[in-house]
Amino acid sequence: MNSCCQEMAGRDAGCGREAPAPATAGLPCQNSNNSNKPRYRLRPVLNQPGVYTDRSKKRLWDQRDDDTLHRFGVPTGAEARSAFHLRLNVAAFIEHCGRSHCLFFTVTDEDNLHPTQFARRWNSFLVRNGAWIESYIRVLEPQKQGRPHYHILVAVLWDTKPDAFDWQAFAECQQERRANGPTALFRELRNRYRASAAPELVAMWKFLRKVLPRYGLGRAELLPIRKGKEAISEYIGKYLEAGLIIRKHSWKGCRRVEFDRRNKIGWLACTRVFAWHSPGAVAWRARIGEIGRALGVTDMEGIRRKLGSKWAYHLRESIALATAEQWSELLSVLAIGGLRLSYQPAAQSSTPN
Repeated sequence: MNSCCQEMAGRDAGCGREAPAPATAGLPCQNSNNSNKPRYRLRPVLNQPGVYTDRSKKRLWDQRDDDTLHRFGVPTGAEARSAFHLRLNVAAFIEHCGRSHCLFFTVTDEDNLHPTQFARRWNSFLVRNGAWIESYIRVLEPQKQGRPHYHILVAVLWDTKPDAFDWQAFAECQQERRANGPTALFRELRNRYRASAAPELVAMWKFLRKVLPRYGLGRAELLPIRKGKEAISEYIGKYLEAGLIIRKHSWKGCRRVEFDRRNKIGWLACTRVFAWHSPGAVAWRARIGEIGRALGVTDMEGIRRKLGSKWAYHLRESIALATAEQWSELLSVLAIGGLRLSYQPAAQSSTPN
C-alpha cells in the first residue's frame, strides 16, 4: 500500500473525496424573500378586524385571505416612483419604435402557477420563439382569482396598421363571445376585424394559437396600439398601479416590471433611480468632479476629509443653482482652503438647559 492509500485508510469514514459529508439538514433560510417569517411589517388597527396599517399610518391594508393584502389610501413613495418610471419609459418606447410598429400582447395563466413558474414558461417561449419581438416592456398583474397575468408592450419590424384596424368590430365580437359564445354573429364580426388587420398580425395570431400551448401558457391577445404614446403610457401605468395595491405574501420578490435587456439602451428614458440619467444629475456629477479637482482629491472620501461629513448638504444649493461665474469663485475658495471653517461645529454651550 502506497503512502497515499495509507493516508486515506487512516481517515475516518466519509472524509475522502469520494464520500463527502452530507449537508446539515433543517437550517433556517437566510434569504429574506424566502423566509417563512411575516414579510410585510403591518400593524392591526384597533376595533377593525382584518385591517392593518404601516409605519406611515397613512395607508390601510385589508387582508383578503392568508396570502393577500389589498391597499386603500395614498400610494407609497416606491409605488409612485414605479408608476412614474413605467409611464415615462412606455412613452419613450413608443416614440422610439413608432406606434405603427408596436403591439399590445396579453398572456394569461390558466394553470394557477406561481409567478416564478409562469416567468420560466414565458422566458422559454421568448428564447425559442421570440425572434419576432424586437424589444418589450412586461408588467405582471395579479388577476382577481390571484393568478399571474402579463401585459407586454412589444416592438416589431413590420407595420401593424393600427388606424386601419376595425376596432368597433373587435369590441362587438368580444362582447358577443362573452354574452352568447361562438355564435354566427361572433364569427361574422371576427371575420370583419381580421380582414382589416395587417397580414403579418393575422399570421402571428395563427402562430400563437399553435405555439403557446406547447409552453403551458394560457389565453393570449395580440393587438395594435389604438391610442398615442401619452394615452398608452397612462393605460399601462394603471395596470401597474392596479397590481401594486394588491400584495401577496407568496409573490414577494417577484419582478413586477421587466424591460428587454437586449435592446432597451436605444429607448430607455430612466431607471428606477431615474435621476441618474437626467441632465441635472449629469451636471451635478460634473460639479462634484470639479470640487474634487479643486481640493486635490480623487474620491468622495477625500472630499469628506477636506470639507466634513455634511459637505453635500451645505453645498447643495451652490452645486445645483450657482451660475458659471459663481461656481468658479467657489472653486477658487475651495482650492485655497478658505471654506473649511464654515463646516466646524458650533461650540456647545456650558449652560445647562
